[in-house]
Amino acid sequence: MPTRRRAPYRVLVLLLLAVGVAGINPVSAEPAGTGPTGAGTGSAGAGSAGAVAGVVDTGAHSRSRSATLPLRGPQFGGLGLRHGLAEAPVPSPVQSPVQATARAPAQAPVQAWERKVRARYAILVDPATGAVLWGRRGRTPVPPASLTKMLTALAVRASLDLDAVTVASRRAAAQPARRLTMRRGQKLTVAQALKALMMVSANDVAVMLAETAGRSVPRFARAMDAESARLGLRASSWRNPHGLDARGHRSTAFDLAILARSVLQDPWLAKVVRKRHAAFVSPSGRRHNLTARSRFLLGYRGAVGVKTGFTDDAGHCLAAAATRGGRTLIAVVLQSPDNAADAGRMLDWGFGRGRSARTGLRLPDPVRPASVDALLAVPPRPVQRHRPIAPEALASTGLARVGATPAAPPARSQPAWSWQDRRRVATGAGAVVALLMAAGLTVHRLRQRA
Repeated sequence: MPTRRRAPYRVLVLLLLAVGVAGINPVSAEPAGTGPTGAGTGSAGAGSAGAVAGVVDTGAHSRSRSATLPLRGPQFGGLGLRHGLAEAPVPSPVQSPVQATARAPAQAPVQAWERKVRARYAILVDPATGAVLWGRRGRTPVPPASLTKMLTALAVRASLDLDAVTVASRRAAAQPARRLTMRRGQKLTVAQALKALMMVSANDVAVMLAETAGRSVPRFARAMDAESARLGLRASSWRNPHGLDARGHRSTAFDLAILARSVLQDPWLAKVVRKRHAAFVSPSGRRHNLTARSRFLLGYRGAVGVKTGFTDDAGHCLAAAATRGGRTLIAVVLQSPDNAADAGRMLDWGFGRGRSARTGLRLPDPVRPASVDALLAVPPRPVQRHRPIAPEALASTGLARVGATPAAPPARSQPAWSWQDRRRVATGAGAVVALLMAAGLTVHRLRQRA
């Protein structure tokens, strides 16, 4: 009986493998370095998975200089994807590359300027609207260094006249670090002291102002805490007026942005923080020349302040403000290796692509600072909150004249009983008689039964 010839088994296996390879890579790859993307070795052609996804796959796993690579094509609409093999969607052999990329979850792009901002804590706000445009750990309390002096200046402005005189005490003259080299007994006007406080960050002047406005540094620190509550600084606590490292002396980038906005809203302080040079003669006859050394204020286009700071615990800090095209932005950076550069990158982005950024956070509404005496005023005790006696009531009792008192009763005189007193005595006596009669009746019945 004739048998039907069958195809060899090896031929069927080879056909299946060829079909599978053709399904995985229907378009042959171009030679290395000749693809349309010009990405170098291993770059795929226009029909490959790398070209569809918009991600260049370098065989050596090297990263390009660009922080993000845009997804190309109308279906991706300007989204961005972080560069790197681990972050790029890998198509499976069953799915086409387009389907695999379309089903992959979208990731928030990390822009190049964000990678360059090296501050551990930072925030960028629009003081006109209070909107927070960008932030990084903006609600974490950390040492604020000399950015503390913004709150000191606000409290002093609300408490003292600019022409008032402040005198250096022994404690003020002994302050370390930056000083105006004030000696005990030397004097400054409040206006001169505030210029030294904000322009050259003089610690001895901070103590002088605190002792003049609050009569002592601890009392002034309590007023600073009370002022924080009024202004909306929810995560700040203050122990001194100059910002030197102290246990419990903390603030956040968010709270410091509120203070920077308040400083710029004070017309006199706003002029001081943007000055580069100032000179004056103190009431003691000494001449002082002040020169601001903020790299941001001296080097950034449109800079208008506000305050620099540095301590061992806080690192380099900066509250920076700049105006361009009629718009002002505030950037606060804490613990930064290069505070001026970080603030500049943030502001550049805010004036450019970040103009319409939204984070959902907003600074509280501005509040006018209060004086130290008003902040520390003791509220009246409850006994003082009585209702005043109406003059008609005094007149009805014969006490209309201020200071009048009823006449004292004569000696050894017995007041007459009123009918209310007599009624109470009669009622009590009747109750006692009724009780005695009931007791006697009960005893009588018991004897009869016996």
